[in-house]
Amino acid sequence: MSPAPTLRRLLQILTDGVDKIEAVYSDAGETFPALEASSLNTADPAEALRADPAVAAAILNIMAAAAQISATVCNPAVAALNASQAFHVSACLRVASELNVVELLRDAGPQGLHAAAIAAPSNADPALLARILRVLATHHVFLEVAPDVFANNRISSALDKGRTPAALFANRMERLDGNGVTALAEFFSDDVIKSAAHLADTLLDPRAGELPYNRAFGTEEPLYRALQRPEHAYRLKRFGLGMAGTTATEPPDTIFRGYDWGALAPGSVLVDVGGGLGHVALEVAQRHPALRVVVQDLEFQTEDAKKHWAVHFPEHVAAGMVEFQAHDFFDAQPVSNARVFFLRYIVHNWADEPLTKVLRNLRAAAQPSTELVVVEKILYVAAATSAGAEDAVPGAARPTAPAPLLPNWGVGKAELYYYDMAVHNMLGAGERTLGGFVDVLQRGGWKLARVHHCAGSQLSHLVAVPA
Repeated sequence: MSPAPTLRRLLQILTDGVDKIEAVYSDAGETFPALEASSLNTADPAEALRADPAVAAAILNIMAAAAQISATVCNPAVAALNASQAFHVSACLRVASELNVVELLRDAGPQGLHAAAIAAPSNADPALLARILRVLATHHVFLEVAPDVFANNRISSALDKGRTPAALFANRMERLDGNGVTALAEFFSDDVIKSAAHLADTLLDPRAGELPYNRAFGTEEPLYRALQRPEHAYRLKRFGLGMAGTTATEPPDTIFRGYDWGALAPGSVLVDVGGGLGHVALEVAQRHPALRVVVQDLEFQTEDAKKHWAVHFPEHVAAGMVEFQAHDFFDAQPVSNARVFFLRYIVHNWADEPLTKVLRNLRAAAQPSTELVVVEKILYVAAATSAGAEDAVPGAARPTAPAPLLPNWGVGKAELYYYDMAVHNMLGAGERTLGGFVDVLQRGGWKLARVHHCAGSQLSHLVAVPA
């Protein structure tokens, strides 16, 4: 096919997407939020409408088509070199977060602040900071409203930590408490970017058991063990807050867009395996308070989980309907009456061999009626494929992008592939295709029974039963 028809078809996808968004917003009496807005109000009905399935589908097509048009028309050498330098955006974003730029600009309002005023609280170089913020503004994070004068936009405002600049500069350990998205962004642009720089090295010069993370940080310890050292207290806290922040990229009710928690009988036991704070199980229990919950994680996490539940659902704690267990999921599972074992963002952290051990421990403790609910993102491949045997699992089939878009929606779903690389670099694991889930579940003694793809989200709920 010649380039011109392809461009026209991509343009039509863009036009159709914009038409759909305008129609939905017009019917609701709303206007699509402007990028230039100096603050982000997640309670705004116009923001909430982005989760409407028709709008979400249009957004995905628009993102994919816009990126594919750019790739098609750009000088190939320029495109390749731009890709090779994308790390500069990450590095600049971390600077902006560490220097609390978003919060300084929030107080300044839409007129913005000169780089000299932004740099003053941290004694940073104003000229260099202006260049750093200009990189970000060029990528639509912040606005440059006048030469060297910057203001927030909707994207930068998503990183607002919710505290005064003075409080943020005064207490580093608590500076990320107000925004898990910011904690996750700093983790990506600090630990992950440093590790990613060694990805090629570990392929060209492999050493047994060594990951990019190990080479970057000069340690033989796995990430989870290293973070428990006292000198890494800030990194550990940032990591924990960042994991909780993953929910902010999904619709707020995503956990209820798949598995039917309401079908569980009163008194059913839900075991949140490796649950951290147990914040998602807490959402389930708040909606279905007749469920009993067991939150399991390493000892240092269970203390934080107790505090979290005491604040957010004290009634369940007082009623004895939630238990906090210090448990390593590589050891035998102590709960033998679980109706549901719940694994959210756990499976992608482990390669097949160690994950199989975890799954077998759960299988050994399972009853015939026990279900395993895995909440993860399922990888699409970028090539057109015919249906495989795993697609026959109820609910497993998924649509693909309309031609001439890449079947996996390309850049529209880039987040999924970034996570895949991040998890490999840090932990030696990654996201899985549907076939990959079927295989590892079978090795662990489970059979994939059905799949729920959560509307408006990249997450899926994979439900397995004892094999």
